[in-house]
Amino acid sequence: MRTVKRIFSLVPLLLLWLMLCVLVWGFVFTRITDTAPENKIVLWVNASVPRATEMAVQLEEKLAGRIKMVQVRPFGYALMGADSIKNADLYIVRAADVDTYRDWFAPLPAALREECTLSREGVALGITAYSAADRFGIAEEYIEYETSEENAQDYYLLVGASSLHNPDAENAVDGLAVDAARLLLNMP
Repeated sequence: MRTVKRIFSLVPLLLLWLMLCVLVWGFVFTRITDTAPENKIVLWVNASVPRATEMAVQLEEKLAGRIKMVQVRPFGYALMGADSIKNADLYIVRAADVDTYRDWFAPLPAALREECTLSREGVALGITAYSAADRFGIAEEYIEYETSEENAQDYYLLVGASSLHNPDAENAVDGLAVDAARLLLNMP
């Protein structure tokens, strides 16, 4: 009986040790597999992205030599506390949510303004990524847009205000956000 009590008294310590191991190895894994923001393009999508890895690989291959990594994340991934969603390079956002996240978006770079389909207060902001009326969008092979009759709405491709790859930003290191946006717009 004493042995059983002694074992159960160690359970909290074992759980604490387990949690510490998970945190340390999670941190180590992230440091090993991640790269600096100036070496990657991050795309957040306000829809399900069941083939995010394949989409990221496709974009990486087309941007090879200019970028080390492309990350494609659904918005639900950010619910785990990631602040990186606010610092993304590109977004694909539902029309109903554009005003909610407005502070995260920069005006479209000059190189993309002629394709603008979304403006706010006279500022060119986004390009249609999915048209609910036409039932057609970019990267449909990878992104599952909401298409049901009662929930169907347009989605827009927007550039992040904190992007290091926006050529019109003061802190820009290059203009790869424009190149990535063009690749996305031409992706089947």
